[in-house]
Amino acid sequence: MTTDRHQKAAWAQTHDVPEQWEEQQFVDNWVTRDDGRQDQRGPMIQAAVDAAPFPTDQAIRALDVGSGYGLLSGHLLAKFPNAHVTLQDISEPMFGHAKERLAAYADRTAYVKSDFSQRDWASGLGGPFDFVMSAIAIHNMYDDGLIAGIYKDIHDLIADGGMFANLDYAAQAGGVDMHVQWLKEAGFPTVEAVEINDRTVLLKASR
Repeated sequence: MTTDRHQKAAWAQTHDVPEQWEEQQFVDNWVTRDDGRQDQRGPMIQAAVDAAPFPTDQAIRALDVGSGYGLLSGHLLAKFPNAHVTLQDISEPMFGHAKERLAAYADRTAYVKSDFSQRDWASGLGGPFDFVMSAIAIHNMYDDGLIAGIYKDIHDLIADGGMFANLDYAAQAGGVDMHVQWLKEAGFPTVEAVEINDRTVLLKASR
């Protein structure tokens, strides 16, 4: 069921991935613009990483869903020196930026191109993962059933004792209470929603 409680981009009506995410110039401009907001984004991103319930020296396997240019992965790799992160995204130009930014961590990163609007998006990701994270990505589906399905896929990728941390605009896509319900229905026994600001919430779901 598609919700009507929020504004959705035109492409979200069909879930076709916009072609501009494969256009180098568009992605370059987007990354430059997003980089200019790090005073706002940085603390939120760090909060998502800090949700990982592991000692910083533990060798964890992490997955970054909708990783973009690697901002979230970079924070996690810096905090957990023994972590290995798989970055998932639909955009090769974004991966290009991520690989450049995370070059110092090349031996601890892997990249998988897939489209989480498609039901087979998780088939090539491997796992299980100790920690799955996502930042300002999944809400873009703007579809109740699709988001709930993504949460179920993520649950199935996580090892027992692991966690999913989703920093997102949940209120814009179904509402925070609905996201909590979808996560519980996906199989997470413990779900916590932490308000970051008037637009952003950090959903922490433990398996």
